[in-house]
Amino acid sequence: MKRESITLMLNGLADEYISEAAAFCPASIQESPERIVHMNKKRIITFALAAALILALGAVAYATDLFGLKALLITNGSLSSPDNVDGGRLSITQPQAVPEEMDSAIREKIDNSAKAWAEWRAWCEENAPREPESCRAPENASGIIEEKNEDGTVTFIFLNGEQEIERRIISAEDYQLFKEYWDLRARGFSGYDFNYHIYTKEMADKLEEIAARYGLKLRHKQEVMLQDFDEQTDFYSFEEITSKINEICAGGKSFFRTEPTGYDKFYYFDEGTFAVSFYTGEDQSYTGTNCYLYNSPYGTLSSGYEIFDVVKDANAFTVRSHTTPDGAELTVLQNGTEAFAYIYLDNSFVTLHISRAVGMSDAEIDAVLDMVDFSTIR
Repeated sequence: MKRESITLMLNGLADEYISEAAAFCPASIQESPERIVHMNKKRIITFALAAALILALGAVAYATDLFGLKALLITNGSLSSPDNVDGGRLSITQPQAVPEEMDSAIREKIDNSAKAWAEWRAWCEENAPREPESCRAPENASGIIEEKNEDGTVTFIFLNGEQEIERRIISAEDYQLFKEYWDLRARGFSGYDFNYHIYTKEMADKLEEIAARYGLKLRHKQEVMLQDFDEQTDFYSFEEITSKINEICAGGKSFFRTEPTGYDKFYYFDEGTFAVSFYTGEDQSYTGTNCYLYNSPYGTLSSGYEIFDVVKDANAFTVRSHTTPDGAELTVLQNGTEAFAYIYLDNSFVTLHISRAVGMSDAEIDAVLDMVDFSTIR
């Protein structure tokens, strides 16, 4: 994929996804300053949390065809709005509930991750760096225009799309604190997945302490591979990505029973988390069939907000099960144009999001699921 295509994809995110993403981190609504665009004396800041930026979606198993959306539906927060009472958020990265027959050791790890994340959020509410209250954006804001005034104050014009929703005068002192806060966020603190939102050594030490107390690992260094569709020398060939997927995800075996026609991205962490975004048709673009697979080890501290999808009507999904050639029984959720599938393996929770604008039959969805050899996932 060209860099220009990536930029167009990120800039094309719907405002509803961006505003929903803000719920996962108490100190986060706006994007970091590296995405600030200067326009003469005005400055436009586009809000887009990292969780929403990668909203592309996507052994012994414990799947059940009756468990349905409960495994993915995020319930520890706002699931709907006055205009969309049936909407909600589906996590692609962390199981939100487990079947009754789930092994107790697996259930304990999933529960520990939820408890540890709640403790981390509570600590951040009290101790993490934050912007001045006067600069906090309204919930439905998707951007800001800043206008500097002659007296040293700054006018924030909050936007929802292109519509102005609020004007606010920010003191020079608060504006300076605002810039310092976002400069701190822009620099970040290296060595951790950005989804933990660590900006200082104090925060890193605290998260390490919480994870250790619950017996959980953290995602540290991330490796990313993008396919070279247009002879970009810093990207990778199809063969190179396939080889690395087999090495990292399948211990040297063939991860795919049937190979994709192309990859959007493949990324992985040191503790076992990985994701493969791939295509199944000749049309290697966002108009074809897009698939996003995410492997989440039970022993890793995760929030469930790393990647999630916002659904307009959770009740529109039908539920069924499908067994792949390797014997993996997946729960399949579908609403016509997209499908979600998941499975509880021995060591990890695996989700797969499949979408195509013109819709998909059961047989077409099952064919995509059958491409993956789930028995190779360690």
